[in-house]
Amino acid sequence: MIKVLIERDLPANFDVTDDAQAAVHARIAVDAINATQGRMHWLCTYATDDRKLFGLVVVENETVIDDYVRHAGIGGNLRIHRVLRVLDPSLAAPGDQTINKG
Repeated sequence: MIKVLIERDLPANFDVTDDAQAAVHARIAVDAINATQGRMHWLCTYATDDRKLFGLVVVENETVIDDYVRHAGIGGNLRIHRVLRVLDPSLAAPGDQTINKG
């Protein structure tokens, strides 16, 4: 299984601040993911102020995304970014170490 970030434009008529609309779109995503029969798991999606959606998913392979897109009825351009590593504060070196910031 690999992690990927799926980037796409927010649909024009989707107001992500509206709970009812968010619930409908989440249901569409869940149903489409269920159709992949365990080959895809949705971790979360970030909606940004520049009308983009960034969905973090775990997939068996990148071709599973095609099945998801078909079942969800997603149109438009998708950009798929393979996650190489998650960086977070738990990885921080002790504060007394110096590093090359370049």
